[in-house]
Amino acid sequence: MDLKELEKVIDKYIDEIIEFRRDIHSHPELSGNEKRTSEKVIEKLKKLPIDLISNVNGYGIIGNLKGNSNKKTILLRGDMDALPINEVNDLPFISKNKNIMHACGHDMHTSILLGTAYVLSYFKDKLDGNVKFMFQPSEEASPIGGSKGMIAEGLLENPKVDEAYALHVFEVPTGSIAIKPGVATSRSDRIDIEIFGKSSHASLPAEGRDAIVVAGNIITSVQTIISRNMPPNQTAVITIGKITGGSRYNVLADYVKLEGTVRTFSTENADMIRERLQKIVEDIASAYGCSAKLNYQNGYDFVYNDPELSELAIKSLNEILGKKNVLIQSNPLPAGEDFSFVTKKVPSVFMWLGTESNFNKGKCTLHSPEFIADEASLRVGIKIFCKLVFDRLT
Repeated sequence: MDLKELEKVIDKYIDEIIEFRRDIHSHPELSGNEKRTSEKVIEKLKKLPIDLISNVNGYGIIGNLKGNSNKKTILLRGDMDALPINEVNDLPFISKNKNIMHACGHDMHTSILLGTAYVLSYFKDKLDGNVKFMFQPSEEASPIGGSKGMIAEGLLENPKVDEAYALHVFEVPTGSIAIKPGVATSRSDRIDIEIFGKSSHASLPAEGRDAIVVAGNIITSVQTIISRNMPPNQTAVITIGKITGGSRYNVLADYVKLEGTVRTFSTENADMIRERLQKIVEDIASAYGCSAKLNYQNGYDFVYNDPELSELAIKSLNEILGKKNVLIQSNPLPAGEDFSFVTKKVPSVFMWLGTESNFNKGKCTLHSPEFIADEASLRVGIKIFCKLVFDRLT
């Protein structure tokens, strides 16, 4: 592949892609409601020699670009949904939808994928295989997500997908990419714990059964699951993020609900934590004369980067970014990502795209109301996707 020619073609489309990104950034949509975003993507893709399937698992889109043969099909993913966060940035294209914001950079992912579709369509006749573009809804809708439904509706078939790639903006320098071969992100499960006690006047606690006391003991005890059941060289996270209960300052609470998440990097540890949680919740509640119920929801599985494909990707990216800008992570990140379900089906590589520069220093924390992505990383992301496709299909 002639890198200079690739740069020229990206130059041809980059202004349109930036304009598109700013448009969808200012009109963000929550998981399952990506109607306008989907329509805007389809409007652009209809200009290209790409076969479209719309309304896949809601507002998902599959675009098929046919090359010179059916030798191999590569899938590229970009997610489209936003978060229920109120943007506080001073930008000319700030979100116009109150309490909704692209605080996780999915507007960047969608725009990078669209730009890649433009560029690869230009080079269509040079591709010895097919490219499938996955514009995904509901990535933020854990524990169900959007990729599972797209897979169920035929995403990986007709033509059959042989390899898959995805990237996600992250707070490393613009112009760099980070890859972790093998397990790359955590499994992300959700837990709800309901505690049932008995109300009484606060001055007569012996007549009631205090669900808040039970909740406090459960919150403290669950932290020992990791410290006393896992080897020091293994990691996991149990976090209770929300607690609700009680009706008045002088009334014993008869009901408390705890909500949280469990992050693990192996199925064995996830199973162990679930078993220990069940025992702790039930036994502590019983010890205080209450009852409790654990609702444990399996969420996104861990992303698994195929080791062989990862090494090939690293080699390709060294050539266009420079070896110092291809960062090899030593440990997986405790992040939930539903591209994981694709990685369980076909050899895949998930990457973290640098989007931090002097322009947005200190404002690259994902899921923050101040999150700002560096638009220069749009070009880098497009170039990365194109390079990987060219190296695998030419």
